[in-house]
Amino acid sequence: MNLNLALAKFKKRKEKIMAPLTTLKQGKTSTISKIGEGITGAERRRLLDLGIYPGATISHRFNAAPGEPIAYEVLGSIIALRKEQTENIFMVEE
Repeated sequence: MNLNLALAKFKKRKEKIMAPLTTLKQGKTSTISKIGEGITGAERRRLLDLGIYPGATISHRFNAAPGEPIAYEVLGSIIALRKEQTENIFMVEE
């Protein structure tokens, strides 16, 4: 099989299984695949510093009483993210 064709098929398959972090169910774990263009500047740097980068494992731990923010575990730390942020962080569904 042509290498370019194989890569194109892989990329197409990968795009199909990416979903925003908002869809991760409580108690489930996934792998971050992309930080969207909606997160820029200091906010993007903050997320990267917290360990939210492509390839990192993230787990949905619990929701706050009003439903937001949501607590996630990344690199052994619990962090809270708002819906606007999680809509721009994409994961690979497992």
